[in-house]
Amino acid sequence: MVSCGKNSAEYKDLQVKTDSLVYANSKASAQLNEMLSLLNAVEDDFQKIKKAENYLTVQSSTSGEMSPSIRNRLASDMKFVAETLLRNKEQIAQLEQQMSKSGIQSIELKKTIERLNRQLSEKTTALLAYQAELAERNQQIVELNESIAFLSNDISQLKEQTEANSKTIKKQDETIHTAYYCFGTAKELRDQKILIKGNLGPDFNRSYFIRIKDIREFNEIPLFSKKAKLISKHPKGSYDMQKDKSGNITLNILDITNFWSLGKYLVIEVG
Repeated sequence: MVSCGKNSAEYKDLQVKTDSLVYANSKASAQLNEMLSLLNAVEDDFQKIKKAENYLTVQSSTSGEMSPSIRNRLASDMKFVAETLLRNKEQIAQLEQQMSKSGIQSIELKKTIERLNRQLSEKTTALLAYQAELAERNQQIVELNESIAFLSNDISQLKEQTEANSKTIKKQDETIHTAYYCFGTAKELRDQKILIKGNLGPDFNRSYFIRIKDIREFNEIPLFSKKAKLISKHPKGSYDMQKDKSGNITLNILDITNFWSLGKYLVIEVG
């Protein structure tokens, strides 16, 4: 009888594997927490500069000579907004780098980063517009050109990067939520090399399948047959089959995420 005590090889091997999993989970959790902290910092900064942005909006649309107090307030607010946006730009770049290194694959997190980049771009563009309008009215504002220009130099690159990220996210989202299905008689499925000895074949004809563009919006398939069975593997409880008044079967997907968790190809034998 093999020993399963704490000194056995089996126990020690299991302990090593357990420790490795705990370490990996702990490391991933720490990385995620650090990224969320950066996200929150950027979001908080965006909220903090709203008051300054509102004041700049009002003053940039006002004509006439400025009082010393208004000039000082404008100079202070523009400097505050410019420095905050520069810091946010660095934080977002750090966030993107951490996400790339961590290997964490989260569409929602990528979308959030894309949104922050877009907001940063919009706020920088707005700041440049304020600067141009106010510079004509006060030389003190012009002195801030250098720090604001630093943001301006990167705005085109940031827009291009945001657009590229958006395309990548869209492509990943489409890939994740795309699936394929087909149904046919046993003979039809065999002819397409889909059904081999009652199982899904390894080298089947993919052009025979119908593409599901977004599985989140797809939950039933009328099969036009009184008999049907699934050839591909899908978890029990994630679907059912209902007959209509004519006895024809419709496949209903009850739990979309669970149903497609084992694969993105659905094969149904009918007849």
